[in-house]
Amino acid sequence: MPFDGLTIKAITTELQNDLVGGRIDKIYQPEKDELSLFIRQPGISNIKLLISANARWARMHISTSKSENPAKPSNFCMVLRKYLEGGKILKIEQIEFERIVHIHIESLDDFQEWKPKLLICEFMGKHSNIILVNPENNLIIDATKKYGSETSSYREVLPGQEYIIPPAQNKLDILSTSFENFTDYMWQQEDATLATAIFKVLTGISPFAGKQICNLVGLNPDMPVDECGEYEFITIFTYIKDLIEKIEKDGITGHIAYKKKIPIDYAPYPLGNMENVNSKSYETMNKTCDVFYKEKLSHIKLDSQKVNLSRNINVFLKKANKKQFHLESDQSKAVDNDNYRLLGEIITANAYKLKKGDSEVKLYNYYTDEDILITLDPRFTPIQNAQRYFKIYNKSRTALLHLKKLLRNNQQEIEYLESILVSVKEASNIAELEEIVDELEREGYIKSKKNTRRKSKPIKSMPREFLSSDGLTILVGRNNRQNDQLTLKEARKTDLWLHTKDIPGTHVIIKMPDNIKTISDLPNKTLEEAAGLAAYYSKAKDSEKVPVDYTFRLNVRKPKGAKPGMVIYDDFRTIMVNPQSEDISKLVETIDTSSED
Repeated sequence: MPFDGLTIKAITTELQNDLVGGRIDKIYQPEKDELSLFIRQPGISNIKLLISANARWARMHISTSKSENPAKPSNFCMVLRKYLEGGKILKIEQIEFERIVHIHIESLDDFQEWKPKLLICEFMGKHSNIILVNPENNLIIDATKKYGSETSSYREVLPGQEYIIPPAQNKLDILSTSFENFTDYMWQQEDATLATAIFKVLTGISPFAGKQICNLVGLNPDMPVDECGEYEFITIFTYIKDLIEKIEKDGITGHIAYKKKIPIDYAPYPLGNMENVNSKSYETMNKTCDVFYKEKLSHIKLDSQKVNLSRNINVFLKKANKKQFHLESDQSKAVDNDNYRLLGEIITANAYKLKKGDSEVKLYNYYTDEDILITLDPRFTPIQNAQRYFKIYNKSRTALLHLKKLLRNNQQEIEYLESILVSVKEASNIAELEEIVDELEREGYIKSKKNTRRKSKPIKSMPREFLSSDGLTILVGRNNRQNDQLTLKEARKTDLWLHTKDIPGTHVIIKMPDNIKTISDLPNKTLEEAAGLAAYYSKAKDSEKVPVDYTFRLNVRKPKGAKPGMVIYDDFRTIMVNPQSEDISKLVETIDTSSED
């Protein structure tokens, strides 16, 4: 995902057409290395220009995303507001096909005179920066990242210091170089591949762009430069020059490559030769970058929140499993204590043979037909010793009843927490995670943030909806509360309900047509697909043989006081399915995209 010279050329060309003449209405700094400039154009609502100097996501483009701004603006933001708010954008230009953009602005100074200002945006990985400069004396007014000589021996980025352009990389600017010069430089890259040589020779061309351009013109990017001739060089040179000319004159279409619905790369040219990748095109490069970074950062945020939420749930799950171990140990001891009843009975049957003061005695065990050595307390009579053993037995019997209830409740909690982990893993967006967090808050696992102000209630997600090969609707719940809603309120009693057998997972409903009265009338293919989806959205997703129970919704009920998503059912059948089968994979891929967004 390179924000390279080609991308910047396309971005700045579009911005030059869209923003020049506009006035900077508002300036915000939502992140320490990110700016939002709201620009007002006559007859157009405010346009948001996002500029980021983030080491990983440095970029600049028109943005439609909303971001929360800090209650107290930073010093840099206040400086920009002082010098730039109300200012008019005069020009937006890329500097010598480098990853540097100059935004020329004219604004009023303290004496109400129009003075030029220059906002310099450097998109260079960890060295990215946003610098405000006075072009009249080339002195720095302020910057997002300030550093002195102890950090860089080449230049200082500090208020009052002269602005010095980042050091040149000794590459050719294709906008001004000749083909002969390009060829000479290419021949000097003796041990490099064709794609690598393009990157090393031309400024503004990333390694990714080098490979893609080779593919687009039908050349092998891994071809050694030593094996290339004038044909390969003229083909590359001409394509890049034509692409830049098209950007400047006609504008270009941006492209985003998706892998499993996750954006992985973008470019101002078609993307191809990428395995298991789909591509989408957008009318402008600004739109392309806006969509790409919005989706990419959303996925990263989603993954991060999934990890954090799963970590918190696993803490409770670990405690529950530990508690289960101790309860099972106590139960085992209580079961062993049943032997005390036997000892009491044997002592009672042989009391006439014993006397007070005996410490142990060997008596006949009529259950095992052999003698048994029994310990006695010499302070008590034989009957009192027998009563002591009966008392221990009675306590154990009471404990067993209590332990049975504790074990059942704790096991239900383990199953519930494991089902939550499945829901977290399969969540496709932040809204779904918020639903799960809300559920955990209601169940007391997470402390509710009372001081958090929510502008609006989160939109409730809808179940995943699939269409079987036979044309029947299959609904799959996304989380426990949705499972309850789907099964207990939305499904008809005649619909078919499915769930993995003794495995945490989601509820699945097959909407049964009125003409299907029995399970045997249901097409086998639909049943297999629905069962496969139940297994796919379960803890056993990666297995190849998963048991799935199915029954009519009529036979499913929720016990009083049960946790969300927890139900019991009877009169069911079981089918074995493979959630990794090709049929299930195709079915998952065809899910309506709108239900996942």
